[in-house]
Amino acid sequence: MKKIILIGLLMWSLPVFSQIKSATLTASGLTCSMCSKAIFKALEKVPFVDKLTVDIEKSTYAMTFKEGAAVEPDDIKKAVEDAGFFVAELQLIAAFQGVAIANDAHVVMGGSTYHFLNVSKQVLNGDKTIKVVDKNYLPAKAHKKYSKYTKMKCYETGRVADCCPKDKVTSDRIYHVTL
Repeated sequence: MKKIILIGLLMWSLPVFSQIKSATLTASGLTCSMCSKAIFKALEKVPFVDKLTVDIEKSTYAMTFKEGAAVEPDDIKKAVEDAGFFVAELQLIAAFQGVAIANDAHVVMGGSTYHFLNVSKQVLNGDKTIKVVDKNYLPAKAHKKYSKYTKMKCYETGRVADCCPKDKVTSDRIYHVTL
């Protein structure tokens, strides 16, 4: 019996960890290679971006982030918009270690809060791709589609609301994501 209790305590006390390592961004509004270059130069200036490659034909940008850096998706979006373009899709690749998720679960990663939508209850381990489904990170029609997976007010505003668990909130901003 002591062994079972000890094993249970050890499993319960294992640390959970997640770190955003990289991202793939698809931009919209581009008409030429100069547009791609403008976005490239803007993304190079984002402090947590370590390496950056571009696929001009697909208007996609692959970013690797500095190890241990706090990644703010809004900083990426702002860089693209300041260059005069729009984010059509942002996918983040994160390393997970024992992170429990479910629909409407809030998870802290790299200092930001992520609210999972349209996911089954599971524990994430290893590298996983998560898609940001907030307003202005995907077309309006796609954003509306994800609204049926939650009744929480924070989905419409991207800001902390009364519905958010206080122990899982690191700032006023909440990013909504799916697998």
